[in-house]
Amino acid sequence: MKKSIFLLLLALFSTVLMAEEMEYADDITAKEAAEMIKKDGAVLIDVRDPVEFLYAGHAAGALNIPVFFVRVALPPLATRLKVADVEAKKGKAIHVKKTYRPMMDENKKFVEEVKKVAKGNLEKPLIIMCRSGERSVYAANKLAKNGFENVYNVKKGFVFDWKAAGLPSGGY
Repeated sequence: MKKSIFLLLLALFSTVLMAEEMEYADDITAKEAAEMIKKDGAVLIDVRDPVEFLYAGHAAGALNIPVFFVRVALPPLATRLKVADVEAKKGKAIHVKKTYRPMMDENKKFVEEVKKVAKGNLEKPLIIMCRSGERSVYAANKLAKNGFENVYNVKKGFVFDWKAAGLPSGGY
Protein backbone atom coordinates (compact mmCIF):
# COMPACT_ATOMS: atom_id res chain seq x y z
CA MET A 1 0.00 0.00 0.00
CA LYS A 2 2.78 2.43 0.96
CA LYS A 3 4.56 1.71 -2.31
CA SER A 4 1.37 2.24 -4.35
CA ILE A 5 0.70 5.60 -2.73
CA PHE A 6 4.32 6.66 -3.21
CA LEU A 7 4.34 5.64 -6.89
CA LEU A 8 1.05 7.43 -7.50
CA LEU A 9 2.37 10.62 -5.93
CA LEU A 10 5.67 10.31 -7.78
CA ALA A 11 3.94 10.00 -11.15
CA LEU A 12 1.61 12.86 -10.36
CA PHE A 13 4.25 15.32 -9.22
CA SER A 14 6.73 14.55 -11.96
CA THR A 15 4.19 15.47 -14.65
CA VAL A 16 2.51 18.48 -13.05
CA LEU A 17 5.30 20.90 -12.21
CA MET A 18 7.01 23.10 -14.71
CA ALA A 19 10.44 24.65 -14.49
CA GLU A 20 10.47 28.24 -13.27
CA GLU A 21 13.03 30.99 -13.31
CA MET A 22 14.88 31.01 -9.99
CA GLU A 23 13.93 33.87 -7.67
CA TYR A 24 14.93 32.36 -4.33
CA ALA A 25 18.41 32.73 -2.79
CA ASP A 26 20.11 29.52 -3.96
CA ASP A 27 20.09 25.76 -4.48
CA ILE A 28 21.99 23.93 -1.75
CA THR A 29 22.89 20.36 -0.86
CA ALA A 30 21.32 18.48 2.03
CA LYS A 31 24.60 18.66 3.95
CA GLU A 32 24.69 22.44 3.49
CA ALA A 33 21.07 22.59 4.66
CA ALA A 34 21.87 20.58 7.80
CA GLU A 35 24.73 22.96 8.55
CA MET A 36 22.49 26.03 8.07
CA ILE A 37 19.92 24.56 10.44
CA LYS A 38 22.58 23.97 13.07
CA LYS A 39 24.52 27.25 12.67
CA ASP A 40 21.90 29.78 11.53
CA GLY A 41 18.68 28.37 13.01
CA ALA A 42 17.19 27.92 9.54
CA VAL A 43 13.75 26.31 9.38
CA LEU A 44 13.47 23.16 7.24
CA ILE A 45 10.11 23.01 5.46
CA ASP A 46 9.05 19.88 3.57
CA VAL A 47 6.42 20.91 1.02
CA ARG A 48 5.15 17.44 0.09
CA ASP A 49 1.58 16.24 0.62
CA PRO A 50 1.10 14.94 4.21
CA VAL A 51 0.58 11.36 3.02
CA GLU A 52 3.91 11.35 1.19
CA PHE A 53 5.63 13.11 4.13
CA LEU A 54 4.40 10.40 6.51
CA TYR A 55 4.70 7.26 4.42
CA ALA A 56 7.74 7.97 2.22
CA GLY A 57 9.73 9.37 5.14
CA HIS A 58 11.05 12.82 5.91
CA ALA A 59 14.06 14.64 7.31
CA ALA A 60 14.18 14.62 11.10
CA GLY A 61 12.90 17.96 12.37
CA ALA A 62 11.31 18.98 9.08
CA LEU A 63 8.07 20.92 9.28
CA ASN A 64 5.43 19.75 6.81
CA ILE A 65 3.69 22.65 5.05
CA PRO A 66 2.35 21.26 1.77
CA VAL A 67 2.46 23.51 -1.27
CA PHE A 68 -0.02 21.14 -2.99
CA PHE A 69 -2.58 18.63 -1.80
CA VAL A 70 -3.21 15.45 -3.77
CA ARG A 71 -6.75 14.55 -4.70
CA VAL A 72 -7.61 11.34 -6.50
CA ALA A 73 -10.84 10.80 -8.40
CA LEU A 74 -11.82 7.22 -7.61
CA PRO A 75 -13.11 5.44 -10.72
CA PRO A 76 -16.41 3.51 -10.62
CA LEU A 77 -16.31 0.10 -8.96
CA ALA A 78 -16.92 -1.60 -12.32
CA THR A 79 -13.74 -0.02 -13.71
CA ARG A 80 -11.70 -1.05 -10.66
CA LEU A 81 -13.02 -4.62 -10.93
CA LYS A 82 -12.05 -4.73 -14.61
CA VAL A 83 -8.53 -3.47 -13.85
CA ALA A 84 -8.12 -6.00 -11.02
CA ASP A 85 -9.29 -8.79 -13.35
CA VAL A 86 -6.82 -7.75 -16.10
CA GLU A 87 -3.97 -7.61 -13.57
CA ALA A 88 -4.88 -11.02 -12.16
CA LYS A 89 -4.93 -12.57 -15.64
CA LYS A 90 -1.61 -10.95 -16.62
CA GLY A 91 -0.04 -11.80 -13.27
CA LYS A 92 1.30 -8.27 -12.84
CA ALA A 93 0.18 -4.75 -12.05
CA ILE A 94 -0.67 -2.49 -14.98
CA HIS A 95 -0.40 1.30 -15.30
CA VAL A 96 -3.66 2.66 -13.85
CA LYS A 97 -2.77 6.35 -13.38
CA LYS A 98 -5.19 7.51 -16.08
CA THR A 99 -7.97 5.47 -14.51
CA TYR A 100 -7.56 7.13 -11.11
CA ARG A 101 -6.92 10.69 -12.36
CA PRO A 102 -4.74 12.11 -9.56
CA MET A 103 -4.89 15.90 -9.30
CA MET A 104 -3.04 18.53 -7.31
CA ASP A 105 -4.71 21.43 -5.56
CA GLU A 106 -2.50 24.30 -4.48
CA ASN A 107 -2.47 25.03 -0.75
CA LYS A 108 -3.97 28.52 -0.67
CA LYS A 109 -2.65 29.02 2.90
CA PHE A 110 0.95 28.02 2.08
CA VAL A 111 2.53 31.50 2.27
CA GLU A 112 0.39 32.47 5.27
CA GLU A 113 1.45 29.32 7.17
CA VAL A 114 5.14 29.92 6.41
CA LYS A 115 4.79 33.52 7.63
CA LYS A 116 3.38 32.21 10.92
CA VAL A 117 6.30 29.82 11.31
CA ALA A 118 8.78 32.64 10.58
CA LYS A 119 6.84 34.87 13.01
CA GLY A 120 6.57 37.48 10.26
CA ASN A 121 10.36 37.68 9.88
CA LEU A 122 10.86 37.73 6.10
CA GLU A 123 14.64 37.50 6.63
CA LYS A 124 14.43 34.20 8.53
CA PRO A 125 16.47 31.54 6.66
CA LEU A 126 14.12 28.95 5.18
CA ILE A 127 15.17 25.68 3.60
CA ILE A 128 12.58 24.15 1.31
CA MET A 129 12.58 20.48 0.42
CA CYS A 130 10.39 17.95 -1.37
CA ARG A 131 11.05 14.45 -2.71
CA SER A 132 13.37 15.32 -5.58
CA GLY A 133 13.58 19.11 -5.80
CA GLU A 134 10.81 20.06 -8.23
CA ARG A 135 7.95 21.09 -5.95
CA SER A 136 10.44 22.78 -3.67
CA VAL A 137 11.60 25.03 -6.54
CA TYR A 138 7.99 26.08 -7.07
CA ALA A 139 7.49 26.67 -3.32
CA ALA A 140 10.79 28.54 -2.88
CA ASN A 141 9.95 30.85 -5.79
CA LYS A 142 6.48 31.43 -4.38
CA LEU A 143 7.97 32.46 -1.03
CA ALA A 144 10.56 34.72 -2.68
CA LYS A 145 7.82 36.41 -4.72
CA ASN A 146 5.98 37.04 -1.45
CA GLY A 147 8.88 38.88 0.18
CA PHE A 148 10.94 36.16 1.87
CA GLU A 149 14.60 37.01 1.40
CA ASN A 150 16.59 33.96 2.54
CA VAL A 151 14.91 31.00 0.87
CA TYR A 152 17.02 28.00 -0.13
CA ASN A 153 16.07 24.90 -2.09
CA VAL A 154 17.53 21.44 -1.40
CA LYS A 155 18.27 20.79 -5.05
CA LYS A 156 17.95 17.00 -5.09
CA GLY A 157 15.37 16.75 -2.31
CA PHE A 158 14.75 14.25 0.44
CA VAL A 159 15.25 10.99 -1.44
CA PHE A 160 18.17 11.84 -3.72
CA ASP A 161 20.15 14.06 -1.34
CA TRP A 162 19.06 14.09 2.32
CA LYS A 163 18.47 10.35 2.65
CA ALA A 164 21.34 9.47 0.30
CA ALA A 165 23.70 11.55 2.47
CA GLY A 166 22.69 9.52 5.51
CA LEU A 167 21.25 12.52 7.34
CA PRO A 168 18.68 11.85 10.11
CA SER A 169 15.28 10.86 8.78
CA GLY A 170 12.20 8.92 9.74
CA GLY A 171 8.64 8.22 8.76
CA TYR A 172 5.62 6.14 9.51
